[in-house]
Amino acid sequence: MKRTACRTAGRAVAAALVALLLAACASPATRGLTAVPRPVATAFELEGRLAASDGERAANGSLTWSHTPVADEWTVYSPLGQIVGQLVRTPRGAMLLTADGRTEQADDADAILPRLLGVPAPIDGLQHWVQASTRPGARVLSLDEAGRPARIADAGWIIDYPEYAGPAADAAPRRIDAAWGDARIRLVIDQWTPRR
Repeated sequence: MKRTACRTAGRAVAAALVALLLAACASPATRGLTAVPRPVATAFELEGRLAASDGERAANGSLTWSHTPVADEWTVYSPLGQIVGQLVRTPRGAMLLTADGRTEQADDADAILPRLLGVPAPIDGLQHWVQASTRPGARVLSLDEAGRPARIADAGWIIDYPEYAGPAADAAPRRIDAAWGDARIRLVIDQWTPRR
């Protein structure tokens, strides 16, 4: 009887130790790392070069993006400088105008943004990605030498920051590589203008 009680107690202690070890190993990945505090602009304008692929098709060109808390305006250009499409989001919904004059409307910009970019990136996520900031539910997976995010996980996407605009801790990202399954987005930001 005593041996059975000792074995049962021993198993309980071993199980508790294993649970504690697993929790200790899992908690940093679950919580994510803490990056140095970064300024986050609620409004900004950027110009950059964009490449996107869904695993079968690929496209590249340049991009201008004007963002405020209530509106966005994206314009994508071909490598030769012609407008490929323009997406405008307002509180009333979103509208996509393509180079051939077609117009598409939706209640939500996420529904038509893939037609402009070629991949289903979340517009609410993108405004954080271009600032190397995390929105609720996202987490920092690794940091660079300056304590800035080097990799972030957000809604199934992995976002890498191989280059920042400078060495300062609050420097804006210069290059962003995002991947989700076969979908890939690379954005090189040539000009960044925050509007706080």
